[in-house]
Amino acid sequence: MKIDHKLIEKYHLGQCSPAEQLLVEEWLLDDTLESEPLSISITKKTKLETDIWAELSSHIDQSEVPTIVPPQKYNFKYIGIAASIIFLLCFGFYQFSKDAENTAAIFDNRTSAGLKYINQNSYNIILGKNARAEINTDTGEFKTSGNMMFIPKKNFAFSFSGTDKKKELKHGETYFVLKPQKNGKQVIISKSELTFLAPTIQHELKIQFNII
Repeated sequence: MKIDHKLIEKYHLGQCSPAEQLLVEEWLLDDTLESEPLSISITKKTKLETDIWAELSSHIDQSEVPTIVPPQKYNFKYIGIAASIIFLLCFGFYQFSKDAENTAAIFDNRTSAGLKYINQNSYNIILGKNARAEINTDTGEFKTSGNMMFIPKKNFAFSFSGTDKKKELKHGETYFVLKPQKNGKQVIISKSELTFLAPTIQHELKIQFNII
């Protein structure tokens, strides 16, 4: 069977038998098959071939080319910067919380016959037996019952019962805050002034706070 323009037109009109359809499609795909010259114009031939290819294309599966997603790359430089920022924020928040704590604090050692050691951000205290203290570093109020030692880590000005004047407690010094006297007056004395107290009181404080 030869390919001529009549067979091609017949194919284009969908009137070919399966054998004729196969022959035409093989001819379109392989130009080595024998065929008689088509007695049609170049324009008509070009249009005919275009129409046939369009028809064939509708029956050919068009597989989509898979899209390759490049692996995401992480810049370790920026990861390090982000980690540093998070660390600084956490550290700053911790420091802020730490500095803000216990500005108004109550310490109680009235149920114990021994000493109670307390370490705060801006001072250390040692409560004697049966002692209690209320310390507010914001308002400068200092109330105690019983003997205690106060070691400031910065300068403070506190008001004590029995006087309207504030007493300055300096960083680097250790102070004894004695239980209020009968008249309600509070006695505060530095460790360097301890020798000015009566020998019996000196002895009592040295024994109570384990001072050699």
